[in-house]
Amino acid sequence: MIQQIEELMQHWGEQHCHVGEAGGLGSPMATIMQYGGCAPRGTAGSRDLLVGAGAGMDHIACEVAAAVAELGRQSTKGQQLAKLAKLRYLHQPAMPRREQMRLLDITEGADQTYRNWVKRLHQQVMLILTVRSGTTRGYTRRSGSQATNLTRATVLGQTG
Repeated sequence: MIQQIEELMQHWGEQHCHVGEAGGLGSPMATIMQYGGCAPRGTAGSRDLLVGAGAGMDHIACEVAAAVAELGRQSTKGQQLAKLAKLRYLHQPAMPRREQMRLLDITEGADQTYRNWVKRLHQQVMLILTVRSGTTRGYTRRSGSQATNLTRATVLGQTG
């Protein structure tokens, strides 16, 4: 088990249980009906309106969810690992290990096999997250230097 990935997966599970996969904000018409016109402005309190107001999971949890979804699309083994992720992290309270093993068709008492599956899940999620963060940060270049497309500009009319 990779502890950092375990913490990310647990965070994903908590976010999923608290706010669900997608957020939903009230419609403008509902706001008009609620307040009899425009909503009051300039009220005291937090200016961070989207947190806890139905905006959905945070960025980290969304990235983990995307990694698990991508893992499930890769192969049959990937589908099994994605199912393990959902069984292990999305149930509140946590589903017992024996029940997870039964649903995954892992032989009763094969605890080492279960731990190997969890380790493989963590490795795959870490790989997918690394690739996803690299593509968003521009780290996917294969060469050591950045490619440049600079051309030499000369001023016309000057000679000499």
